[in-house]
Amino acid sequence: MNKLLKNNVKLFAGIIIGILCSSITAYAAYNYLASEISYTPADKNWNVNSVEEALNQLHDKYKNAGNGYGVRRKIDSISSEWERVGASIGLEAHAQVGNHSVKNDFDSIYPWSDIISYNYDTDTKQITAYYGEENFTFTPTGNVEVLTRVPEFYYRRYQDDTYEYIYISKNPQEGYTKSEEFSIGRYTMSGNSTRVHSRSGVTPLNYATITNFRNYARNLGEEFGQLDYHYFILQLLYLVEYANYNSQNILGSGYTAGNHTAPIKSGGCDALGMKSGSVDGTDNSSVIYRGIEDIFGNVWQFVDGINIKDYQAYICYDKNQYESNKFDGCYQPLGYANTNKDGQWVSKLGYDETNPLIALPTETNGSSTNYMGDFCWSTSSNRIALVGGVWYSASAAGLWFWGMDEPLSFNGSNAGARLLKTN
Repeated sequence: MNKLLKNNVKLFAGIIIGILCSSITAYAAYNYLASEISYTPADKNWNVNSVEEALNQLHDKYKNAGNGYGVRRKIDSISSEWERVGASIGLEAHAQVGNHSVKNDFDSIYPWSDIISYNYDTDTKQITAYYGEENFTFTPTGNVEVLTRVPEFYYRRYQDDTYEYIYISKNPQEGYTKSEEFSIGRYTMSGNSTRVHSRSGVTPLNYATITNFRNYARNLGEEFGQLDYHYFILQLLYLVEYANYNSQNILGSGYTAGNHTAPIKSGGCDALGMKSGSVDGTDNSSVIYRGIEDIFGNVWQFVDGINIKDYQAYICYDKNQYESNKFDGCYQPLGYANTNKDGQWVSKLGYDETNPLIALPTETNGSSTNYMGDFCWSTSSNRIALVGGVWYSASAAGLWFWGMDEPLSFNGSNAGARLLKTN
């Protein structure tokens, strides 16, 4: 039995004894319990039954905490907010603006605490420095890149008749899926068709197709590809941490102002280190989420392994078999269809018990302030997937802003990509 549960078993025993001994002790016990779980009886008055009910709720709180850190949200909710459950109850998370420190309990909780940027030599296949070490640099040269490592952990996303739940745990549990350790480019890809990079101080590479970017990434080594289904894992980490779909309200607007005319160089969030947030909180600067800069805004990011045919998405989890416009073999259809409305605000994401991680827009009856708070483009025929939005997306941008309206041949000044490294 872990220390938390041991302490609370003692607490429960003490409370019960106190209830039997005196009404004074019962009243003190009630006050403690009420503060622990924000409990108020329906009649606004305390009594022994109130203490018993509060005690049961506290017991459920610690019992459920064993499931890991979680959030839940009513399936028919209009609000972008989630409710903290399990071990997340009572925790706080705030994003930084500049160097002003804020409270974020997840900074010391695994796996968030162990997400870290590092320098990686693609020739020697060696890590040369971690963020915080003297020889770490945001601007390496030669064959060294800046990646951000996400350690292994376990997750679960599921729905019942009323709620959707997301849980994250350090340890394996029944019904949970293991997310293997992976690394992602701290910055969007830069460089050229000969050699791509993830580095600070450079303009994102553009005017390349999803196939081009796939090949550019693979040229760095067999461990590399471009952003794929791991993006949904990042969404889960963000949601459990911040408990709110509206990523622009939480992290910052990102580089998204409608009057921008071109992407900005990478590195705008270097001063934040491993903190999440933005430099100034405006739509004139990049945002960063735990070592992933421009996770939305600045340029679209291709998402590999997702092919769409007449609103039906097909998913493949094997990077060695990624191929656009393929709808068989490793590419299997999701158990729902994407929204068939183009250029609308997302109000619902799909859920497939066979592929619970993959959540694409299925309904678009929202706005910039409710539901996901993000936009979606979706049209018929064969399409690819992009995410995040661009420098002129304004309030439409965010972690749930999907572009599912472009063909395989799509490329442009607003389309970029991000390196992904898996073992």
